Amino acid sequence: MSHASDRQEAFADALLALEVDAQRLRSDPQGHSWLPPELKRCVAEDPACARELAQFVELELELYAVDKPSDAFFTRRVLERLPTQATVDARRRTWILASAYALAIGVAYLLLGPLMASGELAGWLEPLRAWYQGHAFEAAGLSMGLGVALMIAAAALVLLPTAGGRRSAGA
Repeated sequence: MSHASDRQEAFADALLALEVDAQRLRSDPQGHSWLPPELKRCVAEDPACARELAQFVELELELYAVDKPSDAFFTRRVLERLPTQATVDARRRTWILASAYALAIGVAYLLLGPLMASGELAGWLEPLRAWYQGHAFEAAGLSMGLGVALMIAAAALVLLPTAGGRRSAGA
């Protein structure tokens, strides 16, 4: 029993490896002109292989059938019929994103603060330092002023979206 099923599987694999065009399959569905001799022998000796060949030809011809019109809007219609899923509301999504940005700003400050204080980045940041010291935060050092600016930006990112959401919910 397993020998027959192994033979049928090997036959099916060999059929799938063949590349036969649809016109040839239509003109010779029994495979007299396009089947290799060893596969012809399998069809003659084993009825299961003969059924496999008939099924292969039928499926291949169906695959190449051009008489059926294609539906260009099939995907759109399927997506429209799918049930809607409950997603995170816009206010909560904004709060989550703002919190992630605030966390990233805080981590960046913690990682870059010591580098900026050590002087390694001083050469790269000298033009920024000159501009910065000449403007609003003249009394504070670069790292202190940068820290304050980053904390203000983080607080704004966290607090503004939630306050805006409360206003729109009340309106």
